[in-house]
Amino acid sequence: MRDRDAGIGMRIYHYTVIRVRFPDGIYLQGTFSAHDTVESVFKFVESSLRHPVTFSLIIPGSTALKRDTTLLKNAGLVPSGVVSLSTSETTEFTLLSDELVCKLSEM
Repeated sequence: MRDRDAGIGMRIYHYTVIRVRFPDGIYLQGTFSAHDTVESVFKFVESSLRHPVTFSLIIPGSTALKRDTTLLKNAGLVPSGVVSLSTSETTEFTLLSDELVCKLSEM
């Protein structure tokens, strides 16, 4: 009974908005299913990069997300989340692909 009552008032989210903050201050935003995995966020970021680079995604509290099949809702990224991209590679240009750089807009 108590478990059932604990669920009252909880919202059920079907989608989540994830913003990835790049070292140069640019944000990449994507919409995912709440049932997608952390791996899908990593793949999304990889598909947006200019060239392959080793990186990690850091959630608030300086905790690195593990690239695995953890659901986004279980990782605390629902209904939305901001993660920081961390890489040891330094560059004077953005890591984003040229196609996405052309689509940049002010927030």
